[in-house]
Amino acid sequence: MSPRVPTEPNQEEQRLLAAWRTFFEANCKADFAALASTEDSVWGFEIQWEQLEKHEDLGLAFMSNMSTCLASGTIVLEEQFSLHNLSPRPVIRVLGFSELNRYHIADLRMRDRTRFLRFDAVVHSTSRAMGWLKRAAYACRECKHEWVEHEQLARARKKLETCPMCLKNAIAILDAGGKREDLPDPRNFSMDLERNYYEDVQYMELFDPTSLQSDDLPEDVPTIMAILSEEYVNQFQPGQCLTVNATVGIDHLPSRDYIRDTRRILRLDVHSIEEGFSLHED
Repeated sequence: MSPRVPTEPNQEEQRLLAAWRTFFEANCKADFAALASTEDSVWGFEIQWEQLEKHEDLGLAFMSNMSTCLASGTIVLEEQFSLHNLSPRPVIRVLGFSELNRYHIADLRMRDRTRFLRFDAVVHSTSRAMGWLKRAAYACRECKHEWVEHEQLARARKKLETCPMCLKNAIAILDAGGKREDLPDPRNFSMDLERNYYEDVQYMELFDPTSLQSDDLPEDVPTIMAILSEEYVNQFQPGQCLTVNATVGIDHLPSRDYIRDTRRILRLDVHSIEEGFSLHED
């Protein structure tokens, strides 16, 4: 059996973890105390951008690599929830971004892909709530190695053919002059269904407030698809006015007529939502 070697965080990850720990200790003790009686299974832990931006370059880290920054923050926040005996699973939601991030849905183009922006938006419609396999867990019967594969929303699940640890061990055995019959079978693994991680998601169509001419929703209006997750699912209704903080992504054309169609449409991967329009809307 091959020993499981823990993966240590690199220097940048260690710096982020330390910065998040001091941030929560300095700014969020009262929030932890207030959550003692909550019974929600998922809790959107709201943080103001002004506080985050000022704390040990966390604002810069958020804007330059949001996924890595939030992953480190989530690790620390889960530690804090455990220390305070809080049962919900926390999700970091940063609010109150600068007006420098504000943009109009009607002005979005492919050149804006990957940008993190702030939008005033009106809900046009919502889909049914659903779930997706965010992290697929696997276990090897040969070497007992366990690992996780991160999947992508609305994409084919990764097709795995070998256990990475068995493959590594096989190469080491061959390099040491071992025989092929001594090699482990790297295909002898399976998905560990109990350790799979699923996330609630929902699709929501949004349109620019400039298209809102009266109290009634316009029937024919350009919309963009936004993807909600976790505690935001089933929380919004058509006609609601929102401020949406999201990363601009791309997706397949829903009506593509052949599998390798290169046409794409823009979508919004929602990070956080605030009720009402921006206070500085003209």
